[in-house]
Amino acid sequence: MSGSSKKPVIVGGHELAAIYGGAPRNVSQWIQRGSLTYDDAKVLSGKPYWTLQFAVQLGEQFPRPKEPDMSVVEELIEQQSPGRTVVSALTVHRSDLPAIVGKQEIVAMVGQEATSWLPSLDHAIEAGTFTAPDWRMGGGSPLWLLDNALVGIEQMRAVARTNPVAADEKVVEALRAGTYDGPGSRVLSKGPKKS
Repeated sequence: MSGSSKKPVIVGGHELAAIYGGAPRNVSQWIQRGSLTYDDAKVLSGKPYWTLQFAVQLGEQFPRPKEPDMSVVEELIEQQSPGRTVVSALTVHRSDLPAIVGKQEIVAMVGQEATSWLPSLDHAIEAGTFTAPDWRMGGGSPLWLLDNALVGIEQMRAVARTNPVAADEKVVEALRAGTYDGPGSRVLSKGPKKS
């Protein structure tokens, strides 16, 4: 589905900041100030992602309203979903998003330890034995539509010499249903813990 006009346009911290002409650290500040929450985000591999529709409307919620840079919005649409119109991209709400996964969810699907299996996944992505990501976000995070990640798991399984992996159907169903609560399903806070 990569490049499909039906693929939703999503934004992470880098993209959200760019829409409003700021640095990625601005997103953390907006969260600390309460101008932005994770409630409207889809959390993937421990990072929040929002729909383009939400991102464009966010500027109205700031204490001093901000206008989105529509040239950045158009560029994101062209990068993520070529051929899709701005109007069409802005109609996608969080509840409309298909099942999307990052590396942590893929590791959970195959029941492996992240520290030992992520290098194998990275190698498979680089070598082309795992499906190319549907999104490459500004922070460097690759994301896949769930069904495309499942194809990648099968591709890895087909070429495995030892220890072939298979997707755990319970994890897959939880991801598909939006009820997954395993590794990567929560935003991990950075910095010292507040007491």
